[in-house]
Amino acid sequence: MGKYKFNKDKLEFIEIKKGFRWWYLKIFQYIVVSLFLAILYYVILSLFFNTEKERQVARENKIMEQEYEKMQQKLVLLDNTVNNLKLKDREIYKSIFNAEPPVSSAMGTGNSLLDNIDTTRNDVIVDRTKEMLLQVEENVASVNAGIKSIYEEFEYLEKSVRYIPSIIPLRDFSIGQTGASTGRKINPFYKTVVMHNGMDLLGALGTEVLAAANGVVESTKRSEKGAGNTIVIDHKNGYKTTYAHLGDILVRQGQKVTQGSVIGRVGLSGMSFAPHLHYEVCFHNKNMDPVNYYFADLTPEQYRDMVAVTSNTGQSLD
Repeated sequence: MGKYKFNKDKLEFIEIKKGFRWWYLKIFQYIVVSLFLAILYYVILSLFFNTEKERQVARENKIMEQEYEKMQQKLVLLDNTVNNLKLKDREIYKSIFNAEPPVSSAMGTGNSLLDNIDTTRNDVIVDRTKEMLLQVEENVASVNAGIKSIYEEFEYLEKSVRYIPSIIPLRDFSIGQTGASTGRKINPFYKTVVMHNGMDLLGALGTEVLAAANGVVESTKRSEKGAGNTIVIDHKNGYKTTYAHLGDILVRQGQKVTQGSVIGRVGLSGMSFAPHLHYEVCFHNKNMDPVNYYFADLTPEQYRDMVAVTSNTGQSLD
């Protein structure tokens, strides 16, 4: 039903006709209301309802966050492992060279990932963290391999040095017990200069005599003449050691001995001016100066003092 208005001049109601303007305003109002309702519906749906794609993205983000936390924990663990290995490597270096290891920079100072972490996507952080973990694991494996090779080398050297006459073959020895070493010395009986092929180590009667290295007893000899009671040990690497003027012989020919084991006792057998051990080191049938073979027992200062004593001792005891 249309609208009417009262015409005073004609004293009657006239129907109001709807023109173009009226229809234009109506259509505009309808469009505005529709847009408003559409926006309102979209806001309500966005706030209270998630699409399947949004829910999937949220799940993926949560999984990546959990994975990132695990990566961080592993990175901390590996970092602690690398630090412990560095400490071990430092101690090994100090034990070998008796000095602090040189300081060097292993990595650069810049890290673009950490500098831009606030603006980096989670998936990029996870991927880069995985790469860093793999690199750290490779470094740990490399350090472990290096330490293992060092320990293996130590074990080999420790075993090898036991076959080199590297200790003083007299129990409880002190530098004051040092006598004449190799070279031309005055014989105490004939008072003439003769070649002395070993080193005199003074000791009380009955003092234990030790094997200077691992080996096999090549020969034993009991005599009251010359070198007296004597033991010769073959160390199977070109070295042989001789122990003379013994009081007692406690090993037999063919017996295996180990470095530091007791093989006899100091005596006064043979042509001996005083109780002592006459000790010889022979390498490929050439007599060596035993004073240079006590590196397992002497400090550099003690070695210096012993050399000074032997250099100023012109008379042997046998």
